[in-house]
Amino acid sequence: MTGGFPRVFLNPQPFMGRRVSTDCSRRAGLLALAGALTAAVPRRGLAAEPGVLRIETIQSEPFGRTGPQGPGGLMYDIGQLIAQRAGLPSENHLVPYARTVLSLQNGTADMVLRFSNDELKQVAVQVAAVLGLPTVVVSRRDAPVQRLDELSRLTLAVPRSFPMPEVLSRMGGVRVQPVNNNEHAMQMLMGRRVDAAYGSNLGLFAAARGLGYRMQEFAAPIAVDRQYFWLHLARSSATPELVERLARAVESLHRDGSIARLYQRVLDDFGDDRMPV
Repeated sequence: MTGGFPRVFLNPQPFMGRRVSTDCSRRAGLLALAGALTAAVPRRGLAAEPGVLRIETIQSEPFGRTGPQGPGGLMYDIGQLIAQRAGLPSENHLVPYARTVLSLQNGTADMVLRFSNDELKQVAVQVAAVLGLPTVVVSRRDAPVQRLDELSRLTLAVPRSFPMPEVLSRMGGVRVQPVNNNEHAMQMLMGRRVDAAYGSNLGLFAAARGLGYRMQEFAAPIAVDRQYFWLHLARSSATPELVERLARAVESLHRDGSIARLYQRVLDDFGDDRMPV
C-alpha cells in the first residue's frame, strides 16, 4: 500500500513520536466492526472469560530473537506492551515466519504481528496497524542497482510470503528468486547468487548485520514502498470485545509514543554502522 497510513477503524501514525490524530467517529467504527464480527465469528475464548493471550512473534532480526536475557526484539516487545496495555496475561513464543499462518489457522495462537498477505487475511482479522516500515531494494556496493528499471534484467531475492508491490510484480523481465527469510536473501546477495534483495529496511539490514556484514558493503538502497506490521487476531479468537480491547491498546501505545520509542531504539542500535540511505 502506498500513500497515507492504512485505516481499518483507527488512524494511528506509528513513526518517530509523531502525534496520533484522533477520529471523532472512532467509537462508532469500533462498534460497527464489533457488530460485524459478532455475526461472522464464533463467540468463545478470551473475550468472554479473559485468559492467556497466545502471541507468536516471527523469529527474525530485529523483530524477534533469543539471547542471554531471554527472548526479545522489536515486535516481541511491542506484542508484550499491547497485552499489558490491554490488561491481558500473555505468553509470547518465537516461531519461523511461515508457521504463524498455520498457528492462527489451527488455533494454537491468538495474535501475530507481521506484514499481511492474502493467505493471512483468510485466517485472521486485521485489528490495527502497528508499525510502518520502508521497503527497499538492496544491492552490493561493488555491483549497485541504482534504478528500479535495472531490475528488468536481474535476479531479485524476495522472502516467501512477503507482499510484492505492483511496481515490482508488473515489471517485465525481473527474475524473482523466492527465499526463506531476510537472512537467506542477504546470504544469496553477498554470495553473488542474486543481484539484489527486496524487503523492509530493518529486516534486510538487521539480517545482514547478524551475518557479520558491514553496512558499507551495500549500495544505497532504492526506496520502493511502505509496508505495515498489523496486529492479526485469529478468527477463532476474534470476539468483538477482544478486538476492541486490543485496538484500544494499540491506539494508546501510539498516542503516548511507546511504539515510536521502541522503533527509534532499534535504529539507534546500529550505532556507527548505520543503514545506508
